[in-house]
Amino acid sequence: MPDGESSSATSSSELEPHLSLADQLPQNLSLSEVKDHDDPAVKKDPKKIARRYQLELCKKALEENIIVYLGTGCGKTHIAVLLMHEMGHLIRKPQKNVCVFLAPTVALVHQQAKVIEDSTDFKVGIFCGSTKRLKRHHDWEQEIGQYEVIVMTPQILLHNLSHCFIRMEMISLLIFDECHHAQVKSNHPYAEIMKVFYKNNSESAPRIFGMTASPVVGKGASSEANLGKSINSLEQILDAKVYSVEDKELQSFVTNAMISVYHYSSVANGIASLYTAYYAGLEEIKHQCIATLGRNIEDHQKRMNTKKLLNRIHDNVVFCLRNLGIWGGLQASHILLRGDRSERHELLEAEGNSSDDSLCDKYLSQAAELFNSLLKGDSLSDLPSTEILREPFFSSKLLRLVQILSSFRIVTARSLSYILKKMKLLTQWRSDFLVGVHAGLKSMSRKTMNIIVEKFRSGELNLLVATKVGEEGLDIQTCCLVIRFDLPETVASFIQSRGRARMPQSEYAFLVDSGNKKDLDLIDGFEKDECRMNMEIVDRTSTETYIIPEERIFRVDSSGASVSSGYSISLLHQYCSKLPHDEFFDPKPNFYYFDEKDGIVCHIIFPSNAPIHLIVGSPQLSMEASKKDACLKAIQELYEKGALSDCLLPKQETTEPDEKDSSPNTDSCEDDNSRGELHQMLVPSTFRKSWINEEENVHLNSYYIKFCPLPEDRVYKKFGLFIMTRLPAEAEKLELDLHLAHGRSVMTTFVPFGVIEFDKHEIKMAEHFQEMFLKIILDRSEFVSDLVTLTKGAESHGSSSTFYLMLPVNLHEYENIMTVDWKTVRRCLCSPIFKLPLDAVAQNSYPFDSSLQLADGKRSIRDVENSLVYATHKELFYFVTNVTHGKNGFSPCNDSGTSSYADDLVEKFSIRLKHPEQPLLRAKPLFNLHNLLHNRKFEDTEPHELEEFFVDLAPELCELKVVGFSKEMGSSISLLPSVMHRLGNLLVAVELKQMLCSFFPEAAEINSHTVLEALTTEKCQERFSLERLEVLGDAFLKFAVARHFFLTCDSLHEGDLTAKRSNVVNNSNLYKLALRRNLQVYIRDQAFDPSQFYAFGRPCPRVCNNETEESIHSCLNSVKEQGSSTQIQCSKNHHWLYRKTIADAVEALVGAFIVDSGFKAAIAFLTWLGIQVNFDASQLISVCQGSVGYIPLSADVNIPSLEDKLGYHFVHKGLLLQAFVHPSYNKHGGGCHQRLEFLGDAVLDFLITSYLYSAYPKLKPGQLTDLRSLSVNNKAFACVAVDRSFDKFLLCDSSSLSEAVKKYVDYISRPSSSSVNEGPKCPKALGDLVESCVGAILLDSGFNLYKVWEIMTSFLDPIMKFSSSLQLSPKRDLQELCQSHNLDLQLQATKLTKTFSVEAKVTVNGICRTAVATGQSIKEATRIASQKLFSELKAQGWRPRSKPLEEVLKSTFKGKAKLIGYNETPIDVTAINPIEHVTVNGDLSSKSNPIIRPLREVIGIKPVDRQFQHSSMGKPSRTCDNNDSDGDLSRTDCSFKGTARSRLYEFCAASCWKPPTFECCNEGGPDHMKSFTYKVTLDIEESPDVIYEFIGEPKPKKKDAAECAAEGVFWYLQHEGYLSKRYRTDS
Repeated sequence: MPDGESSSATSSSELEPHLSLADQLPQNLSLSEVKDHDDPAVKKDPKKIARRYQLELCKKALEENIIVYLGTGCGKTHIAVLLMHEMGHLIRKPQKNVCVFLAPTVALVHQQAKVIEDSTDFKVGIFCGSTKRLKRHHDWEQEIGQYEVIVMTPQILLHNLSHCFIRMEMISLLIFDECHHAQVKSNHPYAEIMKVFYKNNSESAPRIFGMTASPVVGKGASSEANLGKSINSLEQILDAKVYSVEDKELQSFVTNAMISVYHYSSVANGIASLYTAYYAGLEEIKHQCIATLGRNIEDHQKRMNTKKLLNRIHDNVVFCLRNLGIWGGLQASHILLRGDRSERHELLEAEGNSSDDSLCDKYLSQAAELFNSLLKGDSLSDLPSTEILREPFFSSKLLRLVQILSSFRIVTARSLSYILKKMKLLTQWRSDFLVGVHAGLKSMSRKTMNIIVEKFRSGELNLLVATKVGEEGLDIQTCCLVIRFDLPETVASFIQSRGRARMPQSEYAFLVDSGNKKDLDLIDGFEKDECRMNMEIVDRTSTETYIIPEERIFRVDSSGASVSSGYSISLLHQYCSKLPHDEFFDPKPNFYYFDEKDGIVCHIIFPSNAPIHLIVGSPQLSMEASKKDACLKAIQELYEKGALSDCLLPKQETTEPDEKDSSPNTDSCEDDNSRGELHQMLVPSTFRKSWINEEENVHLNSYYIKFCPLPEDRVYKKFGLFIMTRLPAEAEKLELDLHLAHGRSVMTTFVPFGVIEFDKHEIKMAEHFQEMFLKIILDRSEFVSDLVTLTKGAESHGSSSTFYLMLPVNLHEYENIMTVDWKTVRRCLCSPIFKLPLDAVAQNSYPFDSSLQLADGKRSIRDVENSLVYATHKELFYFVTNVTHGKNGFSPCNDSGTSSYADDLVEKFSIRLKHPEQPLLRAKPLFNLHNLLHNRKFEDTEPHELEEFFVDLAPELCELKVVGFSKEMGSSISLLPSVMHRLGNLLVAVELKQMLCSFFPEAAEINSHTVLEALTTEKCQERFSLERLEVLGDAFLKFAVARHFFLTCDSLHEGDLTAKRSNVVNNSNLYKLALRRNLQVYIRDQAFDPSQFYAFGRPCPRVCNNETEESIHSCLNSVKEQGSSTQIQCSKNHHWLYRKTIADAVEALVGAFIVDSGFKAAIAFLTWLGIQVNFDASQLISVCQGSVGYIPLSADVNIPSLEDKLGYHFVHKGLLLQAFVHPSYNKHGGGCHQRLEFLGDAVLDFLITSYLYSAYPKLKPGQLTDLRSLSVNNKAFACVAVDRSFDKFLLCDSSSLSEAVKKYVDYISRPSSSSVNEGPKCPKALGDLVESCVGAILLDSGFNLYKVWEIMTSFLDPIMKFSSSLQLSPKRDLQELCQSHNLDLQLQATKLTKTFSVEAKVTVNGICRTAVATGQSIKEATRIASQKLFSELKAQGWRPRSKPLEEVLKSTFKGKAKLIGYNETPIDVTAINPIEHVTVNGDLSSKSNPIIRPLREVIGIKPVDRQFQHSSMGKPSRTCDNNDSDGDLSRTDCSFKGTARSRLYEFCAASCWKPPTFECCNEGGPDHMKSFTYKVTLDIEESPDVIYEFIGEPKPKKKDAAECAAEGVFWYLQHEGYLSKRYRTDS
């Protein structure tokens, strides 16, 4: 348990001692009076092991809100468990309410949750910093529905209450662990929760239960004057009363540690002088380092950060020297010197990493040498036992320390732990150190902390050196001795740390300087304060409380979300942290404070990419109050601008309700590879119209199906299509190339021949004929029997979903008439295998010479020829072409070594012919149907004739099946299923087009064949698919949506715009929109399977209805079955579709409109679909007007030169300037290039995709996608930036970015640089410049894509040069190479301290090849390692078997590239009068009416620093909040004026210099003509041996004289180079 409590009964000797308190509970109260709940589900009863006072306090807690004041080890947590148990009827499921247990630290959350789980049967949920973060109301409702007790940190509850994820009325019991943090004057989440959300007069208010070992906290809170007020205020804010227990009741359970004071002597005079020499030596080393720093570093910010870090290092080393002695100082130097530098920053709690670490290394090395000089070469690895256990090697304080201690300095804790481990005198102590969790290593540090605590608990360690973290919040094993190395600061700290010594006869010791009476008085004061606190609980001496300040709240009525002024600070930091950032830019708000007439005013400067630049609060009485006021105002303004959602969270943190599907079956499209969904395929309406209701004759539209074989090596029987509805014009013009074997093909077309009339008898014969030939080619096994029954017409009509007839026809070319070949139809239907119709001719007896004896009787040779027979011995069907009179059974057999056909039959089938003298039949086997829509032609191959295959059959072994069913008829019928499948698909595309035309007329321009291409997936295995169109449509969709959001959401930053666009264009949304418009029924996602060709006369045998649907299709709901190209078809045409497939079809349809109809039609389609992409021209004009705010930056950018490099001259120069402003640059009133980059990225993606799509029409879709990925990426654009020298125009305030850019540009510019995949890392900012430039040109040209196309094509040389390396992904390339040669590739990742290491390993010919690389992420390390190993294998001659993309491009036809689909009219923005010389005070990244004033009004003030607003009191004063800002005046620009004097104070503070002193050195002249001369004294740390004095000119006013002197100081600082370029008055 966190405070050492035990949930099991223990003897008094095992209990943990701590203080005992007075009790106001009546002695006769017991928990037995509380009604017990006889719940059979409750198995654990915490009352069984409860102590009497715990039961009594629980009874009191059931009656009212209470605060339990008990010492550590007295079982406070068990009282809370008892209370949960007794209130279980309110929180046990199915009740909707919960108990919330708040613990201030993550460690306590986990520990308390375990106690509750072990003691009760409640379902316990844990929520803290290390657990998943839920971001939606629905998620929290699920969690509350699942758990009964939720243990969490107060920050999470405050967050959820503020954003209305949890409501206070949902909580029945609210428990505060360590509740003393709920102070009236504090901003602790405990206090915020109670002040803002708890309503004590509400019936739904939760029961409050607090636990503490000290009801007061903070310096002075326990004093006689404040104690009563502090306790009363705690009760007031928690709406609870403090209760405790008498000492005598606790004595049997706990014992108090004995307090001991160990004195150590003050430093002797000789030793003191030695220490003084060391202090001076360290100070000298520091000054030398700062002097070398001097003005060498151009980046002012880096110089300031280096000085700050150096000062912190110096302070820590001095601290260790003073408290631990020389050896401690030496160990501190070594600890800070070794290890990675990021850890050093964390040890020192330093902010930022933009500093010169080499200078700090120099300081630490020289400090270590200084300490070693006195140690005289003593071993650093072995600490002698007694030789140097004296001052000054060890401090007198350390020499008094022999066992456990705790301290508040991390470096000290490490140094002390190291020393204790090395002491031979203390070998019996097994020590380690314990420090808190810090940013950057949270998970690892917490894990390490828990391991150390567990080792201490198990006895593996028996000595812990700890910081304040050891006082509370960790379940540390009870100790027999606790030593305070440094004295506690408050009585609460005194009580908490003493509570660690809870073993019987334990000792709580202090180390006190014997000459320091103040420390002795402080210890005595702690004991008196504790006693006074106990007395105050018993006998209240005061009813006075602190005034609880009224908390200002901003509330959103629509959602109920509310934010207090206190919480608004952290929320503002959270918002800024979500702004787009990278390794060179960390967005944070900066706070500045000004003394105004009515109070202190806080100014907040936002990062440059925020929608707001400046917030000015209202005057307040304190800095803290002014900060709260300004932050709350900022939150309100961010919400009003749309940057925060209705839940008052950054838009990326939440998802709007309409962006999520309420359907329980909705999954993200990333899961589509694992399952599909059942959808119905549309049957074209042209096929669905039946003739069954026609009373008299039937009139059918007729089409001659013309077959043109190439080569003409086959004869095809003429066939026609007969259908109720006339085919649409595009279907009538269908030209279909059917691919046969060996490169042969048949071009198929439809020739309309008008309407043909059928009487009832003819229509019945036609139906039977179609049923007959479909059975023959698809269900031939039915014809093995002697009798085949053809269905009646009514049965066919009822079970068929399509109504068309395919019949043999005769053409009368001279009369241009087509008629049905009824002769052939009747002849076939009169075959003996069918029931004879009424008009059938009776069988005649045949002459001997004109008949043959068949297996089923004697038949006329006329009937046998050109008919279908069944060879019983082979069990195969054959087309008989003719009777071979020159061959009989005695003729030699060509295929056998025997002498005759008769002998061959005997040998192979054991059949002896009865009539061997009969002539043989020449026959061709009945074919198997194939999908003729595949691409079976190979490039550069010519078709050639294929000789037909014939066999000779003995007539007596054959049964005559269908008379007149000839080989030619069979050849035609073999083509018909593929023809009708394609026709059906085309008709579906036509229907979709017609449906779209009814909504928007632009759809009429699209070709139905293009629509069909957009609806046909790769799985169909046809000669076209949607993938190429999808690539184009995807690019246009992103561009159109990006343009729309850029103009309509002017207050959103790039990250929000990207997220908003993603919500629209992602597969999940496209899928939902497609379903709403029923687009899924048009999609074709199956390869044509002729065996599942169902038409009139052959209905689908699997009748699908509610009862049978699951049994038919459930077997397909697997990856294997869904991945197959064909599926089982049902009567309703159901098929499995992936959600991504549906989304891809939507993008392909967009691409189809772009190709055939242009932008306008594509936009109309998107609007119909539900995606808004329209905008007003006024929105574009507003953006162009707003860009004038960047004009002041023209002094830093050579605009004509930049325009020449771009090849475009801007109308609105501000857009060009904005394109080169990096977000780290913030001295111009806000705004940066990120929004332009968002727009430019989208348009470049579309333009390059359009280029590749049109230039490489033969590229496969996958190759097109790969080439686009290579061309549209940041590295490719960076090559353009280097080629055009854009890096020279970049405006940024990050020296590390400037260095990275220079390093990369130098590498790329070298002729020897082999590849951009090698060498230094490419800074993303370089590629971003190209995108932002293109975005600026797009706006400046009024969305004239032809202009942007010209610019883009001029960029292609460096882009394609980059793409020539053609390594899309080193990892993918390596995997493909290994797979093609069956090599086993292994990639093993290892996490290092701050980086990741990846080893790529493959065994080649028995030799193991490896490559190891490190990176900031696993992905980066994998890429580098894969690149190394791939290059090594390639150098040894290993090549992937697939053709590299580079070779594919060289051998692929390249056509003329063109801009596809652009048909918009550019917006005229040239008529806007650009204001060239203005400065804007406002948000430059948005269109919100900025305040514009001429530049001449402010140009007279040449800011050396930054301009700050005058105080209305006439005496400006400004303070920088160093907790939230780095204090560097160069980081942020304020657009208001300030005096040179105030700016000088600010500059000195930012430079870590002492403040300047102003002195009136001369006063002269008569009273009416006084003149004053001021002198400024400046101590420049970089020149420690010089004191600088600056004397200004005489002025009639003292204020002006001081200003004059201050301006002289700035002149000198600029001249000497202390001011960076941006400070200089000439800039």
